[in-house]
Amino acid sequence: MLRRIYVRKLRGVVCLALFGAAAMTAEPRLGDILSEIERHYNSLATMQVEFAQTVEYTGRPRIHERGRLSLLRPGKMRWDYTVPAGKLLIGDGETLHMYNPRTNQVRPVKLDDSGDLRAPLSFLLGRLRFRRQFENLRLETIEGATAVVGEGRPGKDYFERVEFTYDPKAFSLKRLRVFGRDNTVTTFAFAQEKRNLKLDGSLFVFQIPADAEVLERRERGGQP
Repeated sequence: MLRRIYVRKLRGVVCLALFGAAAMTAEPRLGDILSEIERHYNSLATMQVEFAQTVEYTGRPRIHERGRLSLLRPGKMRWDYTVPAGKLLIGDGETLHMYNPRTNQVRPVKLDDSGDLRAPLSFLLGRLRFRRQFENLRLETIEGATAVVGEGRPGKDYFERVEFTYDPKAFSLKRLRVFGRDNTVTTFAFAQEKRNLKLDGSLFVFQIPADAEVLERRERGGQP
C-alpha cells in the first residue's frame, strides 16, 4: 500500500517537473507578443526616443538620417533631426508640417493621409492593431533577433512587407523595416526610449521659420 502511494507521488513529481521544463522552453506565442507590443504603445501618454532612419532606393545612394522623436498623445509628434541638421517634422494631431532647411520650404500634409503613418508607424499615434492592419502575421528570426512580420494588402497598402524587431522583455520596438511596393526599403532603429515623461505642449506647435516658403498642402504621401 505504501509502495503504491510512493509511486503515485513520484509520478506526480515527475509530471510537474516535465510540465515546468516544457513551460520554460516553450516558444512565445504570436498572439501574446502582439498583445504586449500593442499594450506597450497604445497605453502610453508621452514618449521620447532616439531614432536612426535609412532609406534605400534601387540604383540610388542610401539616405541616412537621425534625431529624436517626441510623442504627446493624442496624435502629436515632433521629429527633431540632427542629420540633416535643422530638418523638422511636427504633427499637431491634424496636420504634419515638414520643414526642409536645405530648401527653406515647409510642406503641410494631412496627418491621416500621411502614407508612412497609416500602418507601419501607427504605433506612434496609439493606433497599433496588428490583426487589422497587416496580413499573414508571423514570427521570424532576422539577424539573430525575433521579429513580428506582416504583409500589406495588395492594391490597398503602399508597403509589401513590414518587420517589427522588438525587445522580448520590454516589448518595445528596436527596429522597424518597411518594404515598399516601389522597391524602397525604409528602416528605423530606435534606442533610449523614455515613457510618460513631462513634455511641454508648445513643442508640438509648428512655427514657420523666417522667410520659409510654404508649399501647397498635400493630401497624400509624406515620408518622415
